[in-house]
Amino acid sequence: MIENNTDTKSERRSGPDLWAKTLRWLGIFGWFVMILALFIIDRAKPEQENMFTKAANFSVRSTWDQELIYYLFYLMIFGLGISVIGIVINSRRHHRKDDRFKYILIILGAISFFGIIKYIYKF
Repeated sequence: MIENNTDTKSERRSGPDLWAKTLRWLGIFGWFVMILALFIIDRAKPEQENMFTKAANFSVRSTWDQELIYYLFYLMIFGLGISVIGIVINSRRHHRKDDRFKYILIILGAISFFGIIKYIYKF
């Protein structure tokens, strides 16, 4: 006796498709942008006076570097754009029960969004 089991479908995917690879690279590139943003924040913040700058009579910048903050703002917009694109792609291909959301893109978007809000209302 032969049983027809229509509930089990054979898995036709042989590995990650183009969209899965795209999501991975969007996440990697997005976090590279965030690391670059952290570097810019470090360079833009006011310098602290220490014993070496006092001894050499160097002038120390006591305000934020507005040009670097301007670049930081556009990096945050770029990071938010990468995040939104990744979330849209992820939601379009999220059909099977073993498909997972890339939470890293959601976190990237949230950090970028709050960075943009902070720039708009603080500077």
